Amino acid sequence: MTKVTAADILKDVPITRKTLWLWQKKYHFFPDPEKKVHPGGKGIVGYYPSWVKERCEKIFALQKKGYTVAMIKEILQKEAVEKSSKKVLIVDDEKKFANLLQKFFKKNGYIVEVAYDGLEAGLKAADFLPSILLLDIALPGLNGIDVCKKLKSNQKTKNIHIFAMSGNLSYSENLLLEAGTEKFFKKPVDIAHILKECDELIEKQITMGDSLER
Repeated sequence: MTKVTAADILKDVPITRKTLWLWQKKYHFFPDPEKKVHPGGKGIVGYYPSWVKERCEKIFALQKKGYTVAMIKEILQKEAVEKSSKKVLIVDDEKKFANLLQKFFKKNGYIVEVAYDGLEAGLKAADFLPSILLLDIALPGLNGIDVCKKLKSNQKTKNIHIFAMSGNLSYSENLLLEAGTEKFFKKPVDIAHILKECDELIEKQITMGDSLER
């Protein structure tokens, strides 16, 4: 992982070292630097993760707009929750379609994993722990219904929200609901509509999290 020093940050963010220290120590906007010996043997240097520079740029921009420290903290906290919540696992044996969905959701700020069969879906769901599973029901081998039942019976994965997709209408809505799905999209799907449904669910989760904290 790329590292940056305080000097690297201050080249692009017009603040003083004291301000950087205050943001780090008092407001906890980012972690303490990792101390290492300077490559040229010139004492000890503190190295931050590369994302700290971007965060400092954002904090500075928000302060220029008049945001208080409390307001900035709230914004950064919400972003952190959103980032951890916007995780989607796409499961479909039609690889071109699955990869198309993956690119579309990544473009819209989601962290995305893909599986192409039911067995892989179960393994990835337990490891990746997505907020939402976009699941094709008519999978070869372990079909989508079986995947749903296994995930919902597992303590680790039971809270994943499952959105079903299929062009096979032999699966009734009641059967899908009983298996644990929350929504059903008939193929060919409207990708923009699926994204909207996912966005609304994530926003609801974030809002509920905020209300519980208060």
